[in-house]
Amino acid sequence: MGAADLTTAGDTDPVRFLQTCCQPPGWIALFLKNYQNGEVAQRIGPLSWAISDNVQTWLHEMSGRRFNVYCGVNEIAQGQRVRTRDAIGAIRHVFLDADSDGAAVLARIAERRDLPPPSYVLTSSRNRFHIFWRVNGFEVTQVERLQRQLARELGTDSAAIPVSQLTRLVGFHNHKRQPPSLVTIAYGDVDRVLTPLDFPAPAETTAAEPVSVGSGLRQTAGTERARRYLERVPPAITGQHGDVQTFRVCCRIVRGFALEDEEAFEVLQSWNARCQPPWSGTELREKVRAARKYGREPIGGLL
Repeated sequence: MGAADLTTAGDTDPVRFLQTCCQPPGWIALFLKNYQNGEVAQRIGPLSWAISDNVQTWLHEMSGRRFNVYCGVNEIAQGQRVRTRDAIGAIRHVFLDADSDGAAVLARIAERRDLPPPSYVLTSSRNRFHIFWRVNGFEVTQVERLQRQLARELGTDSAAIPVSQLTRLVGFHNHKRQPPSLVTIAYGDVDRVLTPLDFPAPAETTAAEPVSVGSGLRQTAGTERARRYLERVPPAITGQHGDVQTFRVCCRIVRGFALEDEEAFEVLQSWNARCQPPWSGTELREKVRAARKYGREPIGGLL
């Protein structure tokens, strides 16, 4: 599947999308957010519940009130009521978020002989795509490592790595951008379910190698101390002053530990993965820049 396949309107049936993404009796997370007033709602339940007329009617009503509608990329373990990394019950996708220049990302994928064609590509807004491969047999750390490597190589959002990641639900409007755009999807070979053997093996970091940080950055005393600090910091949660929490954390990292913006962005990845929901790469970089410009934390004060 290439960029040319996305020139049509695409499929807009949310029920078909959910049935393709999830295998009965799998459980799925639905997350709604209004970016105007910050109001959020989250529901988790089995696929049969998610595609029911009552739930679909509710989602359309909420979308009419300018709520953005999301669903989980992977299945939640049966009976869980939270959408965290530990609550994931089954890995159903290798997932990439092409949050800019999506057509170029698809072209790079098509040129790769070691990558199968995507199973489907979701259009979230103009030239912004969510790219899915249907999979089975992946462990959590294994798929996150692969997604991190592919994001680096293909130029996709490096924050969209956690298995608890959300995607937009097909058939609803993206109200985050103006004018709102309808979320559509182009399906490829959805019957083929891939395994780890169909993808390049992620590179592993050994103890003898210097630890790389993102795009070529090397770990310093400052970045290591910042990482240890973030291990103890609670995640930002929407509806619980998550925006303020994220700004304060970014001030500590970019100013307190005197890190460059890209260093700070990379160090924040593991903490961001615990946030509910995680910030996109674009949003997190904006937070880092704002912290440097407007924060009052003394530069190097935590060193």
